[in-house]
Amino acid sequence: MDAPWIGGVLAFLFGAAVSAVNYALNRHALKTRPSSLASLSVVRQLLNVGALAAAFFLSRILPWGSTPLLVGTALGLTVPSVLFSLRLAKENDALSQPPQSSSEKGDDHHG
Repeated sequence: MDAPWIGGVLAFLFGAAVSAVNYALNRHALKTRPSSLASLSVVRQLLNVGALAAAFFLSRILPWGSTPLLVGTALGLTVPSVLFSLRLAKENDALSQPPQSSSEKGDDHHG
C-alpha cells in the first residue's frame, strides 16, 4: 500500500474535512454574529496550518512520503473552500435581500 496517489487521495479527504469544519464555523458565525467573522479568520487559518503541519509530520510515519500528503491536503483545503465560499455567499445574498414586490419585478404596467 505504498502507491503515492492513495496518500494523496486520503490527504485530500482530510483537507476537505478541515475545509468543511471551516465552512460550518463561518456559516454559524454569519447567522449568529456576523461581526465575529473577522476574528474567526484567525481560527480558520490556524486550522489550515494545523492540517498542513499534521500532514507533514504524519508523512514521517506513513508510507507515502511528504509530497503527496502535502499536495493532497493543500488541494483538499483549497478546492472545497472555494465551493463552500460560493455557497456561503449565495446564502448570505439570499438573507440580505428583501423580498421583491410585484411592481419591482417588472409587472408595473404604468410606464
